[in-house]
Amino acid sequence: MRLSLYPGLLTRCLDGLFTAIEAGAVGAQCTFGRLGVVPVAVTLAAGIVSGAAHAQATTVEIGFAAPLSGNSANFGKDMQMGVQLALDEVNAGQVVIAGKPVKFELQVQDDQSDPRIAVQAAQHLADEKVAAVIGHFNSGNTLAAIPVYKRAGIPLIVPCSSNPTITHQGFDLLYRPYGTDFTVAESAAHYAVETLKAKRIAVVDDRTTFGQGIADEFEKGVRAAGGTIVTHEYTTDTAVDFRAILTSIKSDRADLVFFGGLSNQGSLFVKQARQLAFDGQLMAGPTFANQHFLQLTGDAAQGMIGIEQGAPLAQLDSGRAFLKKFHDKYGTDPIGFAGYAYNATLVVVNGMKQANSIDPAVFGPAISKLSFDGILGPISFDKNGDLNDAKVTLYKAGTSSWGAVATVSAK
Repeated sequence: MRLSLYPGLLTRCLDGLFTAIEAGAVGAQCTFGRLGVVPVAVTLAAGIVSGAAHAQATTVEIGFAAPLSGNSANFGKDMQMGVQLALDEVNAGQVVIAGKPVKFELQVQDDQSDPRIAVQAAQHLADEKVAAVIGHFNSGNTLAAIPVYKRAGIPLIVPCSSNPTITHQGFDLLYRPYGTDFTVAESAAHYAVETLKAKRIAVVDDRTTFGQGIADEFEKGVRAAGGTIVTHEYTTDTAVDFRAILTSIKSDRADLVFFGGLSNQGSLFVKQARQLAFDGQLMAGPTFANQHFLQLTGDAAQGMIGIEQGAPLAQLDSGRAFLKKFHDKYGTDPIGFAGYAYNATLVVVNGMKQANSIDPAVFGPAISKLSFDGILGPISFDKNGDLNDAKVTLYKAGTSSWGAVATVSAK
């Protein structure tokens, strides 16, 4: 039968079909006067409804800011891949919030590891009215950008900036599913004094917010553990020659050196230390315990201790699943920060689901009540927005890989 010949009847029939669909019916029929009863498959109309719903999906923009050029670009790109992997998975699951399907898209900004550029990147994301921001990488950049997000009322999820002051800026919509410098430094200090039995400890930092922050916390931790600091040397994050500093450290007869800075520069420090025949223990914080650092440093890294936030991914079922998905998508392994960025993305999405809203003013506060399992363990936040039960893992460098020495909870 050609229903187009009966436009009035067709309209009434479709109205009835939609009513049947809403009532949960799996089939329906239309009566066309003398033509009798005509069965019609509700699945056809359901397809129409489904298609309409899909067409009406709300696009939610998520901002991302990190260094995508310069010396730290490898870390920023690693983070971006983690965020994109999470969003792709969420979109594949067809999320519905407040009764409407939602599709997430990523707005990306390169902050170049420069606080001034970070402010510009933050303002751009605010002007674009993104629902939330995942960023930044460097603590100095995060601190510089916070006022922009605070003024705009945009929730900021910090994946891996570790300076303790970040969550004490009076911004209630800031959350950090990652530990702090204190978490890492205290564990490193106790390990240096109590396990490695270091007697004369030297500290070097690059004077950045991150490098100086973690070095200062390490020094405090050493003294609290009863250890001795023989010198605290300073450099810059652009230095390439550390021979004068290392010569001074050798003259102080240090038996352990802690480097506060990032691993790309740290690889030069480690190689020069061995070239000058420093035979003491070398130790550093986050960004070191990964394959990229070993490739940069070669044999000089052997025996070095690196400390990273969280438990080892390869030792967790959720971590192994993440590593496989990451490799399947990108054909490579994460450097070390993709997992944290992946978790940060889940914080945003789960916050929206819990609040049943994509409005930052509604889901932002709801994040404080979240409690779920991330790929590195449980995620929930304290009153400051810091991660509850943060963990760190100490690794020792071998000839071609890092081996986990111990995983401890923050005290």
